Amino acid sequence: MGVIITCHNYRAYVEDAIRSVLAQTYQKWDCVIVDDASTDGSAEHVRQLLETIGDPRLRLLVRPQNGGQIAAFRDGFATGDQPFVAFLDADDVWLPNFLAAHLSAHLNTMRSVSLSSSDVLLVDRDRVVLSGTYVLMRKPRSEMDPHGAAVPPTSRLGEIAPGIAYSTEYPITYFGPRTYGWIWAPTSSMVFRRGALEPVLAFPFQSRMSTDYLTATCAHLVAGSLLLSECLGLYRLHGANVSTNSAYAGGHVQQTPTHSAKHINLGAEVLDYVLANAERLDAINGKGFVSEVLTHHVRRFGSLFDDPRVVPFLNRKNRWRRWRKRAVRDLRRLFGQA
Repeated sequence: MGVIITCHNYRAYVEDAIRSVLAQTYQKWDCVIVDDASTDGSAEHVRQLLETIGDPRLRLLVRPQNGGQIAAFRDGFATGDQPFVAFLDADDVWLPNFLAAHLSAHLNTMRSVSLSSSDVLLVDRDRVVLSGTYVLMRKPRSEMDPHGAAVPPTSRLGEIAPGIAYSTEYPITYFGPRTYGWIWAPTSSMVFRRGALEPVLAFPFQSRMSTDYLTATCAHLVAGSLLLSECLGLYRLHGANVSTNSAYAGGHVQQTPTHSAKHINLGAEVLDYVLANAERLDAINGKGFVSEVLTHHVRRFGSLFDDPRVVPFLNRKNRWRRWRKRAVRDLRRLFGQA
């Protein structure tokens, strides 16, 4: 198992993250801490900490200049060759069974998937619990999601796989590549298959942040996802998060206006990836898969209807919808100028 901790100016929290990896019940891992040119002394703090711990499975990689989260992901990913890879933000924490639970889920006897994501507890800077679940994660709540397939405990292989002895009665749900939209918890909840993640990280995305959206959305298109209902980590809301800095008020985590405004750019990045990999994705999932994906995608990000590259993938109904949308917009502009 490869573990990558990404850190930029999280000196106050990174030791918690590192020690949570050391505390894992599954111990066959290698961990690289990627410092993305921090200016708060994070790199030196980690260097001294690793000298004190003296565990050869831990190492530090210091980037000479800040490249954003995706650059840190790529550099950390390139240091290993393990078949499974997990990313941990330096301000988050894993609970001891995180790796064992995810590997056991991946080694089920029903579905092989691109990634898994587990639920998380929301905590503040001092690890005071604010919520027992991440609401946006698509796990069974009042009833089973009609698009999800439950993976029963009897179909999990963990207890007979070398080094993994983990069983749970918490529901695990499979969602196939034709499930669209955000269904996961954030970065620190995810474990990827290297084979599914490699082509995604190799793609020349321009966004520096929100890497969990890009990697999960694009990797999911190959073989789908497993969602573990068990809370296996702590997602820290400390007031300096990139995506949110509001006090937690319950329900969804409130996004900053700046972060929300970037969603359309992320949607465009995913569109570029899907179009570049259209032949491969159709070969994996069947002819017409990319057309279906893009139909849902451009509905969510309405302005992407204007991209001419999308037109060949739209059916007659959606081409008509695209034409009508543009006509209405042009009429509004015309009468607005009159």
